Amino acid sequence: MRRILIAAAIFAATTQVAAAEQLWLTMDQVRPFKLENPAKSIVVGNPAIADVTIQDNANILLFGKAPGLTNIYIFDENGEAVKNLVIRVRTPSSDMMTVHRGVARTTYNCTTNCEATVTVGDDQAQFGIVSSQVQNKYSQANSLSQDGDSNN
Repeated sequence: MRRILIAAAIFAATTQVAAAEQLWLTMDQVRPFKLENPAKSIVVGNPAIADVTIQDNANILLFGKAPGLTNIYIFDENGEAVKNLVIRVRTPSSDMMTVHRGVARTTYNCTTNCEATVTVGDDQAQFGIVSSQVQNKYSQANSLSQDGDSNN
């Protein structure tokens, strides 16, 4: 029994564990992150909370999608975990206002005028209305840009 405990202690002492680092991201914003060593692969724990865009094997962009907690593991060319990023995503606090009507919640972006914005956790009806308006706006912009490209 003692030999097993000693072997387990030696194994634990020699096994490299990825260093954990905690980062705060703000929802809907990007944060650059420089890697100490080149990355071969990256795994995101919950891509609904945060995601990664790879610029090259030494630079990545971290994107906060929704409030919450997740992690991102970075692996080197040997498949070894070299970094464990603990990601905490928060909502933007300045220029945002949340209105509660009973259990219904609506979030407003108040940079110049207060306008409803799409925020995870808001009332489903209001979320759907704002999401639909945003989709319509982007569809119109895409169709206008495609029409402009075909006229050139």
